[in-house]
Amino acid sequence: MAKKTHELALCGVLCALAVAFLWLSGVIPLSTYAWPILASTTLLPAREECRKSYAWSCFAAAAVLGLLLCADKEAALVFCFLGYYPLVKPNLDAISPKALRLLAKLGLCAVSMGVMYALIIFVFKLPAVVQEFSESAAWLLWATAAMGLLLFFVYDLLIDRLAVVYRRRRGKKA
Repeated sequence: MAKKTHELALCGVLCALAVAFLWLSGVIPLSTYAWPILASTTLLPAREECRKSYAWSCFAAAAVLGLLLCADKEAALVFCFLGYYPLVKPNLDAISPKALRLLAKLGLCAVSMGVMYALIIFVFKLPAVVQEFSESAAWLLWATAAMGLLLFFVYDLLIDRLAVVYRRRRGKKA
């Protein structure tokens, strides 16, 4: 019983921290990707300490609350579509051939972001994003997408490093 209570309390605090990071994306401009990345790193302790169902519930609650409470809907959607990555990363890292692992991660990022921006442009029709995309040159949009993929791989390395640091601090095998 005490372990369940500990897991539940930890997930609640981590969810609140993730929502606070997402809320900051509306307060501090030009940080559409930085705050969702920080918000998703709050899932690392949930992944390490809690059951999968609790960690996924923590992500789902933070995603819904982020969409409801955050002024920057684009940042909240980035979290919804890629914030779960720390939870699926161990499964992707288990893929044996390195090239296939890299392709799986690249595909996950490209498909998630593509679906997200398709929803933003064609379904939600967020005016600022639609106007920004319509006024930008095609080469600039492709360069932005390439930089987004590069940022995703830096994010992947960040999660690895933070997981090692977390395990060392908690006294677990790194």
